[in-house]
Amino acid sequence: MNYWTLLFASLILYLIPGFSLIAKTKKITARHNYFLLSIGLVTHIALIYISLFNQGINLNFSNALLVISWITLLLFWFMNRNNSYEGLEYLTLLPAIIILIFHPFIYQTNYVSDYLSINAALHIVIAILGYSLLAFGAIFSIFILLIQNNLHSPSRPTEFFKSKISLLAMEKVLFQIYWIGFVSLTITLITGIFFSEEFLGIPLEISHKIIFSILSWLVYGGLLLGRARAGWRGKKAIIFSLSAFILLFLSYLGSKFVLEIIIGN
Repeated sequence: MNYWTLLFASLILYLIPGFSLIAKTKKITARHNYFLLSIGLVTHIALIYISLFNQGINLNFSNALLVISWITLLLFWFMNRNNSYEGLEYLTLLPAIIILIFHPFIYQTNYVSDYLSINAALHIVIAILGYSLLAFGAIFSIFILLIQNNLHSPSRPTEFFKSKISLLAMEKVLFQIYWIGFVSLTITLITGIFFSEEFLGIPLEISHKIIFSILSWLVYGGLLLGRARAGWRGKKAIIFSLSAFILLFLSYLGSKFVLEIIIGN
């Protein structure tokens, strides 16, 4: 299959479950939606392969978004196989659909194959995985916040967001995701700052990317320490986690967006 076939196939396979959920049609069941999402994940990763490994390794802004959206959807697909988190699909499918729509319009070239070693490849894989986990953690935090608002405002509940899992159990899952993401971010920072030449083949340069990454790491670390020592939960934990993710977004995707899309470098 070529690029456009995979792009349109992924869009359709994601749009059908999205529309069926909004319309609440009974003709398309949760099992049908899960199946369509499964096929969509296959076409999505095939699209990533074609776009990312096109005449080298093109790790540009749009491809980074494409990979991150796939991993977040994969995590949703794995967690929601029993349809436990009703409404979480809106927070995961919608960003993926938007990214797919805009991908061909913001596609740039940023090849890394000229200097990519095994160490550099491991660094990039761990960085993308950690970023995706923390991105999904931010999405799941928003979902939990919406569920909390339902409980605190029973007279005006948000009918789109429901869960068969208790808040305590969801927060436990959320912090497990944050711990794995935090460890990945820690490894990425250590290899990127202290072993830049060994892993990436380039000398270390102090930039806003590194500064925002360190600030994000500190906020995530403070959140996890607060959880471990003082049992932080609820809105306080969610505000901390979203603040940390905003800093992380500015450090990586924010810098790539400015360089590739705005400046065109």
